Amino acid sequence: MLHGGEIYDKEIELDFSVSLNPCGCPDEVKRALSGAICDVDKYPDMNQRKFREAVARAESGLISRSVSNAGSAYEILPENIIGGNGASELLAAIVNMCSPAKALLPVPSFYGYVHALSMATKCETVTYQLCEEKGFELDEAFVDAITDDIDLIIIGNPNNPIGKCIRKEVLEVVLKKCRETGTAIIVDECFFRLSDHGTSARAYLVSYDNLYVVDAYTKLFSIPGVRVGFCLSQPENIEKLRQFLPEWNMSVFAQAAGIACAKTLSDDKKSFLDSTVELIRAEREYLSSELEKLGIKVFDSDTNFILMRMSEGHDLYHMLLNNHILIRDGSTFEGLTGGFYRIAVKDYESNKRLLQFMELCQ
Repeated sequence: MLHGGEIYDKEIELDFSVSLNPCGCPDEVKRALSGAICDVDKYPDMNQRKFREAVARAESGLISRSVSNAGSAYEILPENIIGGNGASELLAAIVNMCSPAKALLPVPSFYGYVHALSMATKCETVTYQLCEEKGFELDEAFVDAITDDIDLIIIGNPNNPIGKCIRKEVLEVVLKKCRETGTAIIVDECFFRLSDHGTSARAYLVSYDNLYVVDAYTKLFSIPGVRVGFCLSQPENIEKLRQFLPEWNMSVFAQAAGIACAKTLSDDKKSFLDSTVELIRAEREYLSSELEKLGIKVFDSDTNFILMRMSEGHDLYHMLLNNHILIRDGSTFEGLTGGFYRIAVKDYESNKRLLQFMELCQ
């Protein structure tokens, strides 16, 4: 299973393989999706005007915290944004546009990066193994792997499957090294708004013309079935990237949902984000504490999923699957081996049920 949510050939009652907002999808987003039915007889706007304007307003409002950390201020404009059929489409499009001969990935990391890079047929992908003893956290030593022959790197902020956000000082030295070597950098921030630490790479868009930040409303608004992603970069990059995307790559449903998501973030004075992060923090601490009581190694996370390691001889994935609970087998992530598992942080009752079954599996 290379991705979470592969439930269609299984009998699943609790899906901990996908890391969605435990607060669920807001009613206003659901209403926007229902209302979009009236537009099925129209082509979607291939220029995504209203979507890009709405995301720009939301991003300009949300970015202030990260920008203040970076020491500069600026406004996100529609020209800085292009929407996509989820983050995956945008990752592939950026890779195809950059056409790298050699790419660098710190691992463990999301399989989607490998898949996107595989579309660049002449690209050699090299990996940088993060240290388990250091919690698989990206540190300053990574910059030594960014050499002049590296055309592209892809990093997660936070990392998937670890869950750690990149420290500000590490992000800054990586960005500076990439500028020196002429290396394009994609920072995947699909889980950033669900996290309670870290500095967003958005804060550096104005200073780095080789930077692409990929995000999506998929996880934050619990709408993986709709596919709403977007890329932030300098306007000339966005204009070029448009040429590597289909003309109508966002349906009327995706654009309507995306506009509603952006409006929620713009209008509610961060209460949606605050309540989300508060719930995730509390439930993550609860899950981590109870898992450690079971003798399971738990890695520090800043977001809505947890990586853990069991002792050899435990096939936790199939044990839970037999009880209709789906988790991620960590061995499907490059850079991890058997015994690693990733679980989502869900609501208290779901987390409690998972822990009860895990106790039985001990």
